[in-house]
Amino acid sequence: MNAVCFMDERHHTRYQMILKRLNTRHRTEYSFQAILFLATGNLQLLQLFSDYFFPETGEFFYQELLAEPVEDSSIEVERQLLVQLYNGRTTLTVIEIIDQLEAKELELALGAIQIRSFGQSDGH
Repeated sequence: MNAVCFMDERHHTRYQMILKRLNTRHRTEYSFQAILFLATGNLQLLQLFSDYFFPETGEFFYQELLAEPVEDSSIEVERQLLVQLYNGRTTLTVIEIIDQLEAKELELALGAIQIRSFGQSDGH
């Protein structure tokens, strides 16, 4: 499987920084790699996510994250996708992702889905 492309070097740096803080037991889990890839690729999503995710312990308070009011429909879709990638606890469909996201956001979402399936080989 090809390595997933990061949006830019800053995305890759943010991903690596949080991954290094992540509990070593969770670093190789595809679900954690996928949510970190998605969250670090969108600063608005990352700001929201970081209030509910604690890398040192691997705790993710996803129910509280989903309860947070959000105005932006693309952030709403990406937030639901975060939870879906983490534990499958939403009913977000691929069509909803395609319909709600612009090209760059969709590219980010598809990269996160790829990581959830195959892992991250740390490519650019």
